Amino acid sequence: MRVLVTGAAGLYGMHMIEELESQPGVAKIYGLDDFSRGYPLEEDFASRPWGPKVQIINQRFQEITVKELNSLDLDAIIHLAGYNSGKESLNTPEEYFLNNEYGTFQLMQTLLRTRNRPFFIYASTIEVYGEPVYTPVDEKHPVNPGNIYAVTKLAGEKHVMAVGKLCNYPVTALRFTNTFGENQNIFGYTPVVSAFIDRALRNEPLIIYGTGKQTRDFLYVKDAARAISLCLTRRKAVDGLIISISTGKLTSISELAEIVKQLTGSSSEIIQLPCEKGEQSGIPVDTKLARQVLEWFPTYDINEGLLRTICWYKSLYSI
Repeated sequence: MRVLVTGAAGLYGMHMIEELESQPGVAKIYGLDDFSRGYPLEEDFASRPWGPKVQIINQRFQEITVKELNSLDLDAIIHLAGYNSGKESLNTPEEYFLNNEYGTFQLMQTLLRTRNRPFFIYASTIEVYGEPVYTPVDEKHPVNPGNIYAVTKLAGEKHVMAVGKLCNYPVTALRFTNTFGENQNIFGYTPVVSAFIDRALRNEPLIIYGTGKQTRDFLYVKDAARAISLCLTRRKAVDGLIISISTGKLTSISELAEIVKQLTGSSSEIIQLPCEKGEQSGIPVDTKLARQVLEWFPTYDINEGLLRTICWYKSLYSI
């Protein structure tokens, strides 16, 4: 099997390449990224000890041509490239539209003209559900995204699934919960796990906005990569499906802060500040379809995932 991974230098991408390297049925992995987000640097990522299966390509996914795709002789494409911050999307909405929605549309239209028509896996988000009408939320739940990021991811998902249905193209979409782990962007709009670990290692205050009772479903990235890998081996079973990938367990922000403090041995103070727009809790997600179709379930609990992530941060900072 020959696989192209877009967004190869991102959180999901690095772990996806490592997951694919371990699969004997995968002969070649093309990791495509334009390194536009500033971390990691191209030279740092390319210099990792990748095996002979892996080839890194510096290119925007929107600009890859039919000729280039045909030359790679692909069996599958895992589309992980995308901007992924709700806060950032409010400040740069056009960039999010062009990258997440229009870019995915362009890629799908290009793929329709390829010789192999490689199986397409789209990484989406449970944020497309918005405020739940019922819980736990399953794949039939109405979608009502609450920020521009989620809107663009849903729009990209719709383009993918429409091509699948109208053009009989093999596709599937996975809606991931709050994913964390090594190689998460450490600059700009960092998610709460990264922010807490970074500040804890510096013994700086961990800032909680609101009461801290708001919850999130935290998924360790290697479990996310394994879910994608399972789609490759169950292509016929997942073709045309949208599947939510979640641990099914909610952790409060206050609990997260305490766990990070304990695992880092930090002396950081935990500070609560007012929440500007009201507290939003995570969505309880029904994981039945993932278990039935993919036989997937998380293998890392939050403590183990956080500990591995903390070790990575320590090596990054030479602590």
